[in-house]
Amino acid sequence: MVVRDILKGWIADIVKEQFGINYTEDEIAIEYPENKNFGDYSTTIPFKIAKELKAKGQTIALPNIANTIKEGLESKNNNIFDSIKVANGGFINLCISNDSLEKLIKEVANNENYGESDFGKGKGKILLEYVSANPTGPLHIGHARWAAIGDTLYRCFKTAGYDIDTEFYINDAGKQVELLIDSVEAVRKGEKIPENGYHGYYINELARINKSPIDIILEWHKEDLKEFRVHFDNWFSELSLHRNGEVEETLKILSEKGLVYEKEGALWFKSTDFGDDKDRVVKKSNGEYTYFGVDIAYHLNKIKRGYSRLINIWGADHHGYVKRLTSAVTSIHKDVKIEIILGQLVSLFRGGDPVRMSKRTGDIITLREVIEEVGTDAVRYFMISKKVDTHINFDLEIAKKQSDENPVYYLQYAHARIAGIIRNSQGLGIIETPIIDNQIAREIAVMIIRFPEEIIDITLSLDPQRMTNYLHELATLFHKFYSEYRVIDNNKVLTGRKILVKAIKNVLRKGLWIIGVSAPESM
Repeated sequence: MVVRDILKGWIADIVKEQFGINYTEDEIAIEYPENKNFGDYSTTIPFKIAKELKAKGQTIALPNIANTIKEGLESKNNNIFDSIKVANGGFINLCISNDSLEKLIKEVANNENYGESDFGKGKGKILLEYVSANPTGPLHIGHARWAAIGDTLYRCFKTAGYDIDTEFYINDAGKQVELLIDSVEAVRKGEKIPENGYHGYYINELARINKSPIDIILEWHKEDLKEFRVHFDNWFSELSLHRNGEVEETLKILSEKGLVYEKEGALWFKSTDFGDDKDRVVKKSNGEYTYFGVDIAYHLNKIKRGYSRLINIWGADHHGYVKRLTSAVTSIHKDVKIEIILGQLVSLFRGGDPVRMSKRTGDIITLREVIEEVGTDAVRYFMISKKVDTHINFDLEIAKKQSDENPVYYLQYAHARIAGIIRNSQGLGIIETPIIDNQIAREIAVMIIRFPEEIIDITLSLDPQRMTNYLHELATLFHKFYSEYRVIDNNKVLTGRKILVKAIKNVLRKGLWIIGVSAPESM
């Protein structure tokens, strides 16, 4: 049961019945009061109704609107809330009853899949594309960030009931691929690598293997991502767009719609019509397609495959690229939603000192090296521990610490500690106790019932950092609870408290899975 969704449904019904206004549940804001004395949920919907009625020439006093909604909620309540109050004329604050909390926590304690919902069911088919590194070198720590962000979002969308697939776009066509092949062939022949070619340490390794260097690097990418617990439903080849004639077909569509023109032998997209500072070339005068032209074709291919919502995760250096691409695609398919997530870079540190080169090769630091040193759990956590648009300083020494200073250890230790409590409780006598027998227990219970709501909010905000914040807050409450209250006392198990910690364990395990971090049973 998602309490917030039930509340939104009630409010939508009341508003329609009492005021003749049709709101979707997405249009009804439900918040969590910062001051816990105000309650567990709060809504400002009376303000929105008053504003809409005024625009229609109707005037109803704000307190009257709020009280009407309050009375409607009380008639639907069914004992979920033990307090529904109007505050400051238009705020409605609600407090969940302890009886409801206890009932819900018992359900959570027996449900390892808690957090799943059908919120996204029937909301269209989504394609989430991320990482999409050029097959011209190994994955590095920056790619790790896109991988962690993308996979965490994917797991949230799936948990919330959405129809979503993931895709890695292989840039296996174009000048950069030719340069890589030329560089490897030069080493194989004992010749000098072209000046504008690739000079990384891995070129010699590629030259020793009698196989296409593109295929080898792609295998490296797949191996690294598997180790990083990232799965892609599709690996899409750029080359296939050229071979199938889809790029040329796309330019034909743009031409028919009057969105491109010829100038100096090149074909230009009218991006200034959509707010860009200048028009952009989609086909050069020498007949080569630009990245932009191919990307339009790629996104039209996504739509052709039945996806109505396209989510891409790109680096911050693509900022100027967003408007022109979305404009080109939506000018052809107006009903398709395109969302671009722009992420900032990652800087590596060791004990506070910057790390720029690999000790092993004197070259770039690969994702594989970082995983080998600190483990997948730490990398996965730290890569989403900041907002996507915030630069990350990743300190390898902190990531390896077995102390509360390392947030990964802090979360995993909470899970392992609860697992230990449950093991130690086996075969002991019991003392029947309520689940909510102190204030910390109540705060934990309220946090737990918000877990499905947190997952839904991540799908709406595209902000996976919210999950690390949520898990850290829940673990902090548990550690505080553990230090003040016993679950096992004089070889007797306090039943209510055991149920509570089992519920915490299920939420921590599911939450850690969502961010791609393991949940150990012992540490």
